[in-house]
Amino acid sequence: MKDILSPSLIASLTSLVISVITLYQFFKNQGFQQQQFNKSLDRSLTTKLLDLRLEHYPKAFEITDSVFKEKGGNFDPAKIKNAVEELIEWKKGVINLVISSEALTSFYVLRDAAMKSPANNGTYSSEQVEKISVGTKDFRKQLRRDLGILFREEKLRRNT
Repeated sequence: MKDILSPSLIASLTSLVISVITLYQFFKNQGFQQQQFNKSLDRSLTTKLLDLRLEHYPKAFEITDSVFKEKGGNFDPAKIKNAVEELIEWKKGVINLVISSEALTSFYVLRDAAMKSPANNGTYSSEQVEKISVGTKDFRKQLRRDLGILFREEKLRRNT
């Protein structure tokens, strides 16, 4: 009787070990496939986001190009007012969905600085000029960073 149980016991234990190894490989492979799917999904969403930004951000650069210091180191209040109105109009709709929180914060800083009335009889004070100038530069910098997402993603992928 002992001779009959030994081969069947060995066969069943071998089968059990092989089943456990197969189950482990299955779960390991499933985890890897889930990671690949998530990366692919992230890439797809990032590409769509970047496409929308590439479509809409140039308008903001065009608007902020009109914000420059004139002779005497001051801004034209009419141009500033016009630029602010255009930026507010630009930000409506799709932009609210695709703009990063950093770019949105810098937008608000620029908008708030530019919406203030000129302090000195129709001309901006040096403090106002500085805030508008810095706000414009920072806003454009944040927009460029938003457009650089795909590049950063590729750089991180290559380094790992």
